[in-house]
Amino acid sequence: MTLTREQLVKFSKTTSVERIESFAIDNNDNLDIVLARYANNIIISQALYPELSTLEITLRNSINFMLKNLFGENWLEDEVRHNKFLTSYDYDTLKKAYSDTKEKYLEKYSIGKVISNINFGFWTNLCSKKYNSIIWTKKGCFKTVFVNYPSDKQQQIHEISKKLDSIRRLRNRIFHYEPILKEPEKILSKYNEILEILSYLEDNKMILDKTSNFLETYAKIARNLEHYTIKS
Repeated sequence: MTLTREQLVKFSKTTSVERIESFAIDNNDNLDIVLARYANNIIISQALYPELSTLEITLRNSINFMLKNLFGENWLEDEVRHNKFLTSYDYDTLKKAYSDTKEKYLEKYSIGKVISNINFGFWTNLCSKKYNSIIWTKKGCFKTVFVNYPSDKQQQIHEISKKLDSIRRLRNRIFHYEPILKEPEKILSKYNEILEILSYLEDNKMILDKTSNFLETYAKIARNLEHYTIKS
């Protein structure tokens, strides 16, 4: 029995008709197939969480450490007050995170809490060529963050920026519960891209060894993935 409108309507108050329908590929799909795709999308999204969270936390703390060396221990508060180097968009992001954190924590506020409250997009934006002359060409800045970057490769932030931007888009799709299995082989490629960036950062293998199960999860559902091509 193919998927019908009557079957979809019951999802209107929960998952939404549009969300479930986006997992249907052709007219031969039935509800069981569509829900299987939906479930597998959740499973593979969950499996990427350890790598994504480790990347986000390690990247932001490494950049914060570098900016302290470059601009001083109080770089964040100085930047909020004087906007010395950030573009207007990134400055607004920083300022909002700063004010939101102070309002939320009151006397328990700390700069560390602000750092953890700034979104991933802010840190990936900092790793773009628009900050090349301000940050990344300054002596030691690149290597302070990307400590394990291959010594035989030229230190070019825009190469890392392109990969981080791609990872950020994937991360946002996952955290907004959107389909990511449009092209299953690309998910494996993105996973390897995340591992590549992680390999450039400070050692984080201990955490991933205890939490990562992506490859095992991918292998378990890979035999069905060719049937799970999802519409954007």
